[in-house]
This record gives sequence, C-alpha cells and structure tokens, in this order.
Amino acid sequence: MTPIHSVRAVRLTGPGCVLREWADDDVPALHALLTEPRVLDRVLDERAPTRDEVHDAVSTWREEAGGEPRPAYRLAAVDGDRLLGLGTLTVESVPHRRGEIGYVVHPDHWGRGLGTGIASLLLDLAFGPVGLHRVEATTRPDHVASRRVLEKAGLRCEGISRDHLLVRGSWWDSVRYAILATDR
Repeated sequence: MTPIHSVRAVRLTGPGCVLREWADDDVPALHALLTEPRVLDRVLDERAPTRDEVHDAVSTWREEAGGEPRPAYRLAAVDGDRLLGLGTLTVESVPHRRGEIGYVVHPDHWGRGLGTGIASLLLDLAFGPVGLHRVEATTRPDHVASRRVLEKAGLRCEGISRDHLLVRGSWWDSVRYAILATDR
C-alpha cells in the first residue's frame, strides 16, 4: 500500500500552464480573479474578498504547505508571470487515502482546455507523489463546462447530492464526481 506523502515546493508543468506554490507577488492578480463577477458567481464564497483577505489567505496557504501531513495543495496556475487560475488538491482523509480537487480559471481563458489541464495536473499529483487512492470533485448541475472538464480529466459522475451546499442564502445541488488510482 502506498502511503500518503507530503510534497513540498510543488511545480507541475502541463500544456498551457504551470501549477506552482503562491508568492506574495500573486496577490493582486489573485484578488482580481476572485472578485471577477463571472468567477464569484461560480464559487462558494459569500462575498468577494478584500485584498487584505487575499493576502492573508496566501500567507495561510504557505503555512499550510508546511504541515505534516500536508492538508492541502493550493496552487497558482500560471503562464510565465501571468495568473491564469488556480487549482486545489485537499487531502480529505489520510487513512482512507481520499482527496478532493477544485479549480478556478480566469474567464479570459475559458474554453481553451485550461481547466482540464489543471485538473489533470492535480490528479497526477494526487495519484503520484501524494499517494491517494480516490479523488473526488463536485460542481453545480448547471455548470456544463465544469462537468465537461471533470469528465475529460477522467472522473466519473456518481450522482447528485440535493441541497448539498448553502451559498449566499440559496441551496445548491452538487453533481459528485470521482476517480480511483486504478482507473488511470
């Protein structure tokens, strides 16, 4: 059985982007991404974060990266010095070797395969050096592009959880996806 490992200083290169750890210089671009109305409509945040909150989050993510075991991999998706989006791999259960992925792509880059690239890199990390067995993801039923990203990355739809999340005063259903290490 492959144990769970904590990976430090992640840098993954794929088609169209590199996933890497966050730097303070990323804060302005990340703030712009997270406050973009088309992005804010799709994420779980109750409101747009302030620039100070984004700065604090990046600092927290860097501290979290030093945890043992590392609880989450929150990574910048970049092309050179340009922020294209972000990807997250959260280790949900060490004993059960289970994790969850998520991603956000800047609307200027929608429809170019970047979401699939980010998801695929996160799965490479999850099933490779981290050593997970199962990776899950959720999206809204009406988010057709996100569902397509997950399916192209190899995840299988496992059903719908009704009224799964309370977001900005409304209940959201979630379409649940998963992939096993043995599926790849």
